[in-house]
Amino acid sequence: MQNITRRTFVDRALKGSLLSLSFKVGGSVLLLTPGEARARELPLQHLEVDQATMLELLGETIVPGSADSGLVHFIDHQFGVSPDDCMLVAKFFQVEPPYKKFYLGGLSSMATAAEQHMGKPLETLDESELTQLIKEVSKPGTIVDGYPVFLFYLCLRSDAVDVVYGTPEGFKKLNVPYMEHILPPEGWDG
Repeated sequence: MQNITRRTFVDRALKGSLLSLSFKVGGSVLLLTPGEARARELPLQHLEVDQATMLELLGETIVPGSADSGLVHFIDHQFGVSPDDCMLVAKFFQVEPPYKKFYLGGLSSMATAAEQHMGKPLETLDESELTQLIKEVSKPGTIVDGYPVFLFYLCLRSDAVDVVYGTPEGFKKLNVPYMEHILPPEGWDG
């Protein structure tokens, strides 16, 4: 696979030419969007079922539509690529690889926060309880058991936004005209 930056990926995704990621199925490689991978129920390569369930619950609470858009398949896929090629936003917040460790630490902290704030397991929270939990952990500087859960929230939110709105269809959802290229104002570079 060619070396590609997050900016190039998003740029091509917006143009409709690189929405696909390669997923290995049996002996074949399929190019699918994360949403298509989810719809086909492709097996996850790096996340356990309970981890995927928690990620999907949190992502959907933060950015509605992220579950169907394949947030979990996107994150799972990115765990399997080189840190240099990874497109998870954690990379750009200078989180130390491996990114899987960071995301799983975030899930663990969210589970702890659910017990502390709601008195029950994360996966049993209803929609309003999940929303309240997200409000609690999304306060800048929030730390749970020594873990920067606020940073995890920012990364997960950004990844979810990219998956849901980083496409021409996403622009339509926002009722924003899609512009293939926007030039910076004159003098932008200095």
